[in-house]
Amino acid sequence: MVRYGEAMAVTTPPGHLRQFALLRNDVEAVIQRCGRDTVDCVLVDVEGNWTRAVFPSREVAEAVCRDLEIPYHDGWTDARMVQRMNRRDHWGEPGGQRRAL
Repeated sequence: MVRYGEAMAVTTPPGHLRQFALLRNDVEAVIQRCGRDTVDCVLVDVEGNWTRAVFPSREVAEAVCRDLEIPYHDGWTDARMVQRMNRRDHWGEPGGQRRAL
């Protein structure tokens, strides 16, 4: 198992990403830089559920998305993906959970 923060050097999708992409509806990915030598690949489904993995380069993350046959975006520039990611934000809903004051 790869610990958080360790970049994977393979282009084979990690099991949890493959499972997420296969079992969820309308999954898309956002690829973003998350460190000096690593990129983050966040998979988000239509309901706002998500999972992520860290890769050593954008090219590896894109290859994983192609292997999973899911569309991917470069950063959070697509407003639709931002809305999708925030869909499960129960703190932002009227009457939802309140943050500490």
